[in-house]
Amino acid sequence: MRNNITRNITLSSNERVVKDFRRLQAVNTFAQIMLTSKRLIIYTKGIANNRGKKVSRKMMNEIELRSIHRFEYYIESKKEPFLLRLLGFIFFVGAAYLVYLYYSQKFAIPAYYYQSMYTDYAIFGLVMLGGLFFMFHASSILYLQVKSGLEEKTTLRLRASKYNEMTLRYLAGKIHIN
Repeated sequence: MRNNITRNITLSSNERVVKDFRRLQAVNTFAQIMLTSKRLIIYTKGIANNRGKKVSRKMMNEIELRSIHRFEYYIESKKEPFLLRLLGFIFFVGAAYLVYLYYSQKFAIPAYYYQSMYTDYAIFGLVMLGGLFFMFHASSILYLQVKSGLEEKTTLRLRASKYNEMTLRYLAGKIHIN
């Protein structure tokens, strides 16, 4: 299989391509989606777990539009673990306290090359920003789940970006579930 989804499929005589999305940003995989007048085609290529081993997998899932009975997408946000957020808080408070001590001249930094007041405050500021990042960072993943047929369920993990969200919104508007 090639990485171009249009070269991997054969259309029937009365089937036409409605839209294809080639620039999807999937999590740890390469993904493309094509919507035709009769099918939804999802192509993925990446590393997957098979019986506890990591294998390279190329997969093309062709789903007929009539068989789809549930099409859903949602964003899942995951915060960092509590200990990492606590460590970020400690870095932030510690750097703020060191800035106070340095400003009141109760703390002196040993001399180093190119030392000035601005570089010292810049180092403190970077540590404070790092602490804030660890405290408030949350990762978001956009999930696509298509349930079709009796037992078939297709799940695709995408990065939560504007393009991916607009793609799934477009697909949800074009797929009519009877």
